[in-house]
Formats: sequence, C-alpha cells, structure tokens
Amino acid sequence: MKPLRAKYLDELQDCAGGVSPRARQDTISVLFTPNANYAQHTAACMASLLQHTAARFDFVIASTEDPAPFADRIRRSFAGNSRASIEFRRFDVPTDGPFKVENKRLSPDMFLRFWANELMPGRSRALYLDPDIIAVGPADELWRTQFDGQVFGAVPIPNSIRLKEHAFPPGSHYFNSGVLLLDLDAWERGRCRERCLEFLHAHPERVHDPDQDVMNLVLTREWKVLDYKWNVINPFYRDTHDLGLSRAEVKAVLADARLVHFNGSYKPWVYLDNHPRQRDYMRALAQTDWRDWRPADRTAFNMVRKQVSRYLPERAKQVLRPLLGIED
Repeated sequence: MKPLRAKYLDELQDCAGGVSPRARQDTISVLFTPNANYAQHTAACMASLLQHTAARFDFVIASTEDPAPFADRIRRSFAGNSRASIEFRRFDVPTDGPFKVENKRLSPDMFLRFWANELMPGRSRALYLDPDIIAVGPADELWRTQFDGQVFGAVPIPNSIRLKEHAFPPGSHYFNSGVLLLDLDAWERGRCRERCLEFLHAHPERVHDPDQDVMNLVLTREWKVLDYKWNVINPFYRDTHDLGLSRAEVKAVLADARLVHFNGSYKPWVYLDNHPRQRDYMRALAQTDWRDWRPADRTAFNMVRKQVSRYLPERAKQVLRPLLGIED
C-alpha cells in the first residue's frame, strides 16, 4: 500500500523576531495540533510553559482547519514576549477511511503528530503536547532528555487496560500519546509515520484510541520510558482507574508533577469539575487573550453547589454527589 500523506495547504507565520537555526539549539520546540475548540486551551498551555520555564520557546500550531480564526487571539496573547515565536500551519488529513473519527470528543487533528518531522522543518527534536495540558513546573529537564537510541520518549499509563486488550507480552508498557519527546531525524529514518499509517489502514478494528493505539502497537520497542511527572494524567487525581501504584508512589508523582494532562472527560474549563489543578489552568488562561473567559456552567446556583460540596464530609459527598452534579 502506498503510504497516505497529508496535503500541505498553507502556512501563517508570526514570529516574535523569528527563530534562526542557531537560536533553535537553545530553544524548546513545541508542536500543538488543536482545532478551533481547543485554541484557548493551547494558549493556556503555552502561557504555563513560559511561566515555569525560562527558556525560549518555538511554538508550531498545526490544524486540519484554517487557523486564521483563532491565530490572531494567540498572537495577541504573546505579543511582545521575546521568548515566544509562533508559527501556524494547516494540513489536510483525509477524514474518511482509516482517518474517520466517530468519537465526538476526538478530531482528525490527533493524527497530525504523525507528520511532526514535516510540520517542524529545520528542527532535530520536538516536544509534542496535547492542548489539554498545563505546565506546573519547569520543562527544560524534559527537553534535555537523551533518547538513548530510541525514536521518542513517552510516559507509560500505569496498569493500562490496553496491555491486556492488545495482548502485549508481560513486562510491556503502554504510553499516553499526549506528551511525546520526538527525535525528528530518527522518526523520518525509521519511516514511523508510514508504518503507523499502513497499520491504521490494514487494521482499523484494532484501534480504540486511534493515534495512541497505533503508535503503541507499531512502535512498541522504539520508545523510551519517561517519568510519570511529565504526563500526570487524570487517574492520578481520581479513582477512575487502578494505577497499580501505592499511595506513596502516587503522592510522590503529584508532588513532583511538571506537566498535568486533563485527559478523558474531566476538563478544568468545566466549572463543576473539581480537578485539584483547575485553578492552575485558569491562572494560565488569565495570561492570554482569553483572560475574560468564564465557563458556561459558572452560574450562581452552581457556585453554591460547588462550595457546599467542598465542605461536606466524604461519606456525605458520595451520597449527594449525583444530586449536586459535582464531578469527583
């Protein structure tokens, strides 16, 4: 099968001074692939990275949609910031066949990370981040991580149910694809995109989390295991999944968290969501052009419900939570 390739459509560029090849050596290159619905969350993530890490950042924002409707707001958010350069790119990925996305929470933009080496020309490495992530600590340590012969680094999901579903051999790891430290040269040399797309075309029935399952199944021996602190997913904060870790281990991860990932259905931009890092998201958003944004469910009635929930004993919460409509 001839590998499917994205059609490059156009590029919008806004660089605060631009980033020369020499400057990129001391710059953290970050790739986001949001649609318009996630533009403000992308801006919040960018603001949090700049807040917690003193390095210069080279941001590339790619989308299957025309980025023009949200590009100006992101530009305004970081206008005058000498540590941020921003490029906008549009790519066209087929929305049918193996790229068809039926889950309303997902979009074809998730597949754009497969084209990271084309979206980030002139860079040797890149940090891919899902837009529903915020930094709560410095990221330069992650950026300096050595690949040790592997193509990319990623954070495993503790005790992932996908290991059993996909019949991985004992001792295997399954990673969350929301944080990827990519060796772009190795990605291209290894034909990683082509191999992932070929698998997706041949076995669409095997993928539940589209890009994530494909990468785990195809590149299972080509990634370096990174510390949990670089992708602290929702189960670390909620009892939605048995992590197979002790309380002490979970507590240590939370204490040293650097990148918090609001994966799944729990999102900090939902007012009634009680994620412990919700305020961090709102503080980061306040540094952007979306500073005056408020959640649609932030009503007077819901503010009372949320306050009441905070002071209830845990046993009472378990009984009343469904009635109060508060997310755990």
